[in-house]
Amino acid sequence: MAKVNVLFADTFDKAYQALDATIQRRVVDFMLKLRRDPDARGLDLKQPHGPRDKRVWTARVNDNFRAVLWRPDPDTFYLASIKPHDDAYTYAAQTVWNVNKVTGGVEFYDHGAVEEVLIRSGDIGRRAAASAGLFDRVSDADFDRLGVPPTLVPVLREIRTIDAVLGIVDYAPKLASQVILALADGETAEQVWQDIVAPSTADEEIDPEDAAAAVDRPSTREAFAVVTDDSEELERMLLKPMSEWRVFLHPQQRRLAYRPKAKPYKGPVRVSGGPGTGKTVVALHRVKALADVLPAGGRPQILLTTYTNALADLLARLLDDLGGPSLTAKVDILNIDKVVRDVLRQDTEGQWANVEILGDAALASRWNDVLSELAADDSFDRPFLISEWEQVILAQNIRTRDEYFAARRAGRGRRLNRADRAVVWSLIQEYERRLDRDKALGFKQAAVRAADVANGWDDTARPYRHVVIDEAQDLHTAHWTLLRALAPSGPDDLFIVGDTFQRIYNNRVALSSLGIETRGRSHRLTLNYRTTRQILASAIRLIDPDGYDDLDGGSDTLRGYRSILRGGEPEITGYPTQAAEMAAVAERIRRWNSGGIPLDDIAVIARTNAAASTAVDALRAAGVEAAPLRSGQTVNSDTGVQTMTMHRAKGLEFRAVAIVGADARHVPLNAAVTPSEVDHLEHQRDIQRERSLLFVSATRAREALAITWSGRPSQFLPRRT
Repeated sequence: MAKVNVLFADTFDKAYQALDATIQRRVVDFMLKLRRDPDARGLDLKQPHGPRDKRVWTARVNDNFRAVLWRPDPDTFYLASIKPHDDAYTYAAQTVWNVNKVTGGVEFYDHGAVEEVLIRSGDIGRRAAASAGLFDRVSDADFDRLGVPPTLVPVLREIRTIDAVLGIVDYAPKLASQVILALADGETAEQVWQDIVAPSTADEEIDPEDAAAAVDRPSTREAFAVVTDDSEELERMLLKPMSEWRVFLHPQQRRLAYRPKAKPYKGPVRVSGGPGTGKTVVALHRVKALADVLPAGGRPQILLTTYTNALADLLARLLDDLGGPSLTAKVDILNIDKVVRDVLRQDTEGQWANVEILGDAALASRWNDVLSELAADDSFDRPFLISEWEQVILAQNIRTRDEYFAARRAGRGRRLNRADRAVVWSLIQEYERRLDRDKALGFKQAAVRAADVANGWDDTARPYRHVVIDEAQDLHTAHWTLLRALAPSGPDDLFIVGDTFQRIYNNRVALSSLGIETRGRSHRLTLNYRTTRQILASAIRLIDPDGYDDLDGGSDTLRGYRSILRGGEPEITGYPTQAAEMAAVAERIRRWNSGGIPLDDIAVIARTNAAASTAVDALRAAGVEAAPLRSGQTVNSDTGVQTMTMHRAKGLEFRAVAIVGADARHVPLNAAVTPSEVDHLEHQRDIQRERSLLFVSATRAREALAITWSGRPSQFLPRRT
């Protein structure tokens, strides 16, 4: 007989990982057997007593565990969970399944758990009370239009408290959870439709009774994965969170990534969103969409770039997973500094082809030499001069004294008169003269020179047709000038994804001033797929949710940014000594590990390399296997707990994260912050960037987060009452 479709829910991995290894093996065998022959002896398909949906079944995994299944037709099974025998029957009877009339996707929820939330909150039965219902202003027709299952609406009518809302969204289907949270936040039904529901609507007329048509829709495949015949691959899938292997995108993400060939984007596109909203996933799928219409062979016509080597390596692995060699052969995947080097090598005049590009330490040494030899006093220190050089002179590609005297210094907090500018210019001119003498450049200076080279090409000489940019918030103005020059202006030229709340380097830009116009083609993702609601709420409290720019002179916001994943509250705790803090971290890691989280899926993150090294030594001394994760290294599952700096954590994610050393001395790091009396605007930006580092670190956690310190806590941590 033909194999049937078996799909399992994206929430299933947690239930699976909570089982011991013997039961896990039986679960895999059960899923394969169900796919081959659902009527096979031993599966013992039975319906629960009094189910809310008569298409719900249970099946035998072993004597003690049963699977809970929805069977909308004889050839399709959706697997919701594996539970102990009696619990499985109870859960099965309470599950409600449907095809969502808005998205066209299959969804389900535990109605019994929802009712239990109301009972615990005390909201149920209060309709006769004087207090108004939280959703009285929302009509039944609005709930229906917004894709909320009709069986949930009577429950929502009972709600009087936000606690009940937060409890119910733990169990409601994904779209309904987003809608309920937004309505509870005070948004109108029309706002919710525009922000959440409209981007998720299916591209076809939906028949909610036609479950067979729902199997292959993106909204179904976002929430369910298909069981294959490969037992080893199935085991690997079950041991990873769905975000790591899902191929199907959320409908809004799919619309951004895949456009009909006849309707290309008419120019640069910008996609923003907080951590975990799938920006990188969208970028990767956009690369695939562009590559699908390009012929095989020849030089790659797509550039996929990001800020660091580690992130470029990660993008290469993910793109290979998405499409294999036939896809990656059409794409250059390079970090921005490698792009700069490649362009400089093409300098036909030979001035920059063999130049040495110096790192920060070598540049600082040269600055020290200039200051010690030429500076008459300490009016301008090295940090100020480096910032003036990078943020004013290199950002505006200033080449002469007159240009510098006429230059705008927007965003610079220290005013300079003409005499001051003369001194600064003489010091920077001497600094650049010495670099020229040594045939050397700084990285940002190299980007300026590379942009000069690329801007000398005509459209036929530009190496790419499409440029896709990840982590856009960290790029310097010179990088943007270069990237703009690498592909001819026109349809589908630049696709930009980033999040200014995660800016951890001192680079700011207004894209439209550089000829990169995204207005009318800017999109924001708001649903976090990685982090629990509890972790997300704690992370947002670490930053100013409205104090960041949008890469184009406006302001960005985290309004509407939400997660519908549930978990425990983060632990934010101080200790009297560093030794006590490290002992507590080791004990916490043992607890996470004994609860089913592998050591290699636990990260310890610190502000500095020294603090990270201290954590490694302390964990090893406590008998916890740990290793440092340095720049250029990939996560090694054989080395135990991964320990790293906040900068190195960018782009990674772990099931559990411990941020250590979050004290007043290290977070913010004094050496990374310009004194307010030197430049108050630079001081504010440095503080904001240090906040972003802590925010990025906290949002690496999927399920569990701890933030600890010894002595006095960081000013960024919420005050405890």
